[in-house]
Amino acid sequence: MRRVLQAFSDTAAIWRNRQLRRAELAWGAAITAEWMHFVALGVFAYDAGGTLAVGVAGLVRLLPAAFLAPFAAALGDRFRRERFLLGTSLLGAAALAGSAAAFAFGGNVILVLALAAPVGVASTLVRPALQALLPSLARTPAELIASNGATATVEGIGTLLGPLAAGLLVALVDPGPVFGVGAVAFIAAAGLFASVRVEGRLLMSPGPTGARRELLAGFAAVLGEPKPRLVVALIAAQGFVRGCLNVLIVVTVFRVLEAGDGAVGYLTAALGVGGLLGAVASPLLVRRRLAAPFGLALVFWGLPIALVAPTPYLAVALVLLAVVGAANAIEDVAAFTLLQRIVPDQVLTRVLGAVWGIAMGAVALGSIAAPALVDAVGPRPALVAVGAILPLLALLTWRALVEIDRTVEKTGPGLELLEQTSLFAPLSIAAKERLAAALVLVVVAEEDVVIRAGEIGDRFYLVSDGALEIVGEGVRATAATGDFFGEIALLRDVPRTATVRALVESELYVLSRDDFLAAVLAHTGVRAATEQVAEQRLGHASVSVGPTGIEPGGFEPPTSRSRGDSGTRR
Repeated sequence: MRRVLQAFSDTAAIWRNRQLRRAELAWGAAITAEWMHFVALGVFAYDAGGTLAVGVAGLVRLLPAAFLAPFAAALGDRFRRERFLLGTSLLGAAALAGSAAAFAFGGNVILVLALAAPVGVASTLVRPALQALLPSLARTPAELIASNGATATVEGIGTLLGPLAAGLLVALVDPGPVFGVGAVAFIAAAGLFASVRVEGRLLMSPGPTGARRELLAGFAAVLGEPKPRLVVALIAAQGFVRGCLNVLIVVTVFRVLEAGDGAVGYLTAALGVGGLLGAVASPLLVRRRLAAPFGLALVFWGLPIALVAPTPYLAVALVLLAVVGAANAIEDVAAFTLLQRIVPDQVLTRVLGAVWGIAMGAVALGSIAAPALVDAVGPRPALVAVGAILPLLALLTWRALVEIDRTVEKTGPGLELLEQTSLFAPLSIAAKERLAAALVLVVVAEEDVVIRAGEIGDRFYLVSDGALEIVGEGVRATAATGDFFGEIALLRDVPRTATVRALVESELYVLSRDDFLAAVLAHTGVRAATEQVAEQRLGHASVSVGPTGIEPGGFEPPTSRSRGDSGTRR
């Protein structure tokens, strides 16, 4: 029950955050437009040329995205990601509006298929840019998981509403108006992304030099290590199955279930229903352990597809595809949270762009392979064969996935200390991890002077363990585990206002002047909290220093218990 309440609390916090709320609503509009286009394009292509045309449409929609997304995503690391999302949404809106116009003026098949390419590029680029943006909006690892869960929830809603609306419109009129409504949805996404403001955005290091190295940095980061390589390979396998399923849904409607055009939208909407349920459940199922839920989700991604083969009933097929949708949501939350935590922020958009490019390439291959498989063995055996791929791969890689869970947790003592310090609470998890990487551990012996009044200040200090005495003009205080000092000289550019001496052997984490000021000045909440602390410390003659600010109080020497603790904990 505690886990349930905590999961709901984390999710509710996401929707109270204005910037996260706008980003998630924009994502909902974009994913709705994407799925409306998918249904309308599938029906349009099937009417124009049958199963092969559906496969070709999927190839045209996704293959350019597979090639362009990893390189175009570099713009998301070079420029503000919310502006990049605005641009991609406008690209999708323009392409969908062109599709609607092409359909209205003669239904030109070549033009509608050609415009599917920029829609696919735009839809593919929104995903990595949004996923790269979330660590700059979420403040803790738990909040990041909840943000990814919210993203999956919104995707489930969009995957439900988009195909459902498209199915109804196709059944009542034709695919043309669906393209137009999708364009409106993309325009709404653009407006919402335009209103997103990222505060405390980190200044990125230049990274690889040269255009070629910069463009390929995402692939290098993905393929350079075995664990990310395994995760991406399984994502690609899931993408291949997804591409096959995109075709098999249409084939199943007309050749297995013998239903009407609208059933294509209803079966696709079932994925959205399941995705919504899976997204709601994901904060409960995906906690610190990420790789194991990822592997289990792959199993339940494939098995229901195989079970669709023997059923002649639309209702049963709807339930089975809902299970696939639920597994997809859990798989997305686990896999992409995992990648967000192990990939450096300065290349994160490019890495996720490479991942989505590889995934979309796999989807495109699946879209073109499925018609050949159906022609070779028939629709029912094709469903069984495609459904068996992911469970077998999950079984073969299970041990390696379990091993990933033991090594991906990035939280170290420096990051834990930053998370416990309210001064840095407003910072995003990406900013905290970047700051934690800049921390340097220093051990000081008993009676050592850490800083001396009147000296030039060039460092900020966090106390990891021990006890220190702070003595200045009208000030006498102690600092212990979780406390901090040294900020006044850095903020005000003045000499040190007090002397700090270790009462016992102590462990301190040190942050350079530049790193400290970059974190403080980049975020108004951190800047305000730091200025308040400085004012309080300068205004009190006797204070006690704490991670939540300054409280009036006299000097209290460390107790024997505190000395014992500081001497034994390392």
